[in-house]
Amino acid sequence: MPFDGITLYGIIHELQNCLIEKKINKIYQPNKNELIFFVRHNRQEVKLLLSADSINCRMHLTNELGKNPSTPPMFCMLLRKHLLGGKIKSISQSGLERIVEIIIHNTDEFMQPMEYKLIVEIMGKHSNIILLDSTKNTVIDSVKRISFEVNRYREILPGRSYIDPPVRHKTDILSVDNSYILSTIKKAYTTKNQKTLSRWILDNFAGFSGFSAQETALRAGMDHKTPMCKLNDAEVNNITEVLINLQEDLKKYRFNPCVYLDNKTKEPVDFWLFPMIDKKSWHMINNFAVNDAVDFFFMKKSHVRALKAAKHRIKSQIAKHIEKQKLNLGYLKERLNKTSDMQQYKLWGEILSAYIYQIKPGQSLVKLPNFYSLNKVISIPLNPKLSPAHNAQVYFKRYKKMKSTKTIIEERISKALMEIDYLESTLMNIEDSLTLEDLSEIQQELETLNYIKTSRTKLQKEPPSEPLQFKSSDGALIRIGKNNKQNDILTFKKSKPEDTWLHAKNIPGSHVIITGHAKTVSEATLEEAAMLAAYFSKSRDSSNVPVDYTLVKHVKKPAGAKPGFVIYFHQKTIYVTPNEDIVEKLSF
Repeated sequence: MPFDGITLYGIIHELQNCLIEKKINKIYQPNKNELIFFVRHNRQEVKLLLSADSINCRMHLTNELGKNPSTPPMFCMLLRKHLLGGKIKSISQSGLERIVEIIIHNTDEFMQPMEYKLIVEIMGKHSNIILLDSTKNTVIDSVKRISFEVNRYREILPGRSYIDPPVRHKTDILSVDNSYILSTIKKAYTTKNQKTLSRWILDNFAGFSGFSAQETALRAGMDHKTPMCKLNDAEVNNITEVLINLQEDLKKYRFNPCVYLDNKTKEPVDFWLFPMIDKKSWHMINNFAVNDAVDFFFMKKSHVRALKAAKHRIKSQIAKHIEKQKLNLGYLKERLNKTSDMQQYKLWGEILSAYIYQIKPGQSLVKLPNFYSLNKVISIPLNPKLSPAHNAQVYFKRYKKMKSTKTIIEERISKALMEIDYLESTLMNIEDSLTLEDLSEIQQELETLNYIKTSRTKLQKEPPSEPLQFKSSDGALIRIGKNNKQNDILTFKKSKPEDTWLHAKNIPGSHVIITGHAKTVSEATLEEAAMLAAYFSKSRDSSNVPVDYTLVKHVKKPAGAKPGFVIYFHQKTIYVTPNEDIVEKLSF
């Protein structure tokens, strides 16, 4: 849901309770459209974020601190000059519109008292943050300068008088009584207004976004696409009741902020000042303060966006290596096919050697008995310029050369297949990474192995993360490696010889460990662990997946093998069908 005026109303109420008469200590500008004010509050600093970003424009307290540039932008320096050390005297919203006025008292360079206005216009692509000289109502500067060529109605340039943004007149639901709300709806109904219910609410009442207008219709038990002219008396009363209840909740500050996450990916989907009927099927998180809910939503959204971008960057580089190895594999297989005549050359050499005295010099073709196949004659081409013995030696040399070539090619094919398996398992680990810390471990591993270049902008370095942990229905601890390096640590450093080790058979996947002596592992636990091994593998979406299991002491790592690659013995195989429910069921 866009950051609407109703949400902003809840934000302002909390800001008024904690920022009024508080001192501005620091001002940062992490990027060209965002500002962070550090305000001293009860011996602690709180951070107020103001964003004029065209997509994520907003205003709220935050726990996040973006990277501060080494050289502050000009607007940031100007704000520091005028506002550092100043006290916030008031924070007010224009009705339920997304325009906020912050009054700040400070002194100028001559220690004379000054009053400044900081105007925050949260208006999508037209969002702006503007510093005014309060006494003259003139613009000192803004985060976005707007010239006459861009906007003929209002210039936002230093020295120009500040003009309020053109806002369509809408009813402020907080400033009217119940009878006015009812009469307004009845008027639209009786005048045969053709607008849909949600569009009419959006056009007539301040503070609503398209989504919150639709939510209002749903609260009234109606389809938001219903034309106003087709409402009946009962529906008019229902809409009126919903708006009156919303008015009461806002006036009495009865907020219940909710953030909604995708059930599967846990990505942020929506948020609002109140629970939403439209999002009841999504995973809901509440018990927030308003500022905390909004900050959580946008922090989560920013994290997901950064994680996706980092995943795409690393995956694209790995995909190039996989494509290169597959091309190399095709070339090697072509060369291997050319050694298919190897045994024929050996046979020709042996037959020529056996019947050498029956061959006349100068012959280009000879037919001789094949002593490996009774009653059959074999034709052997000869070089007439060479002796029979020399012809035999030529065929023996070809055989030896092809045999040597075949051995080398088969070794290279084996290495290429192992390389592809490793890279594909890494791709799977990248896709399963839930945090930038998880991804950072994979990036470091790939940089060490020279698959990707060392990034100038490193992902955040954190202590090594812990394996995923699950508890079986019998209470057994099941641990799963999140990447190849962690697979090695889990199997060879954090497990005991009698623990049970599982892995999806012949496909890239995570190492899975059932902690505890193998003799105590129940069939139910083994099956659940096998389902997890299949789920955290390349066969996640397959059915009847074979999963090998053995004791940890039977798992070995060949010398020089890449992270995650092992060989194992005395294994047994179980067939399972993975599903996401098992992950939810066994998580703790």
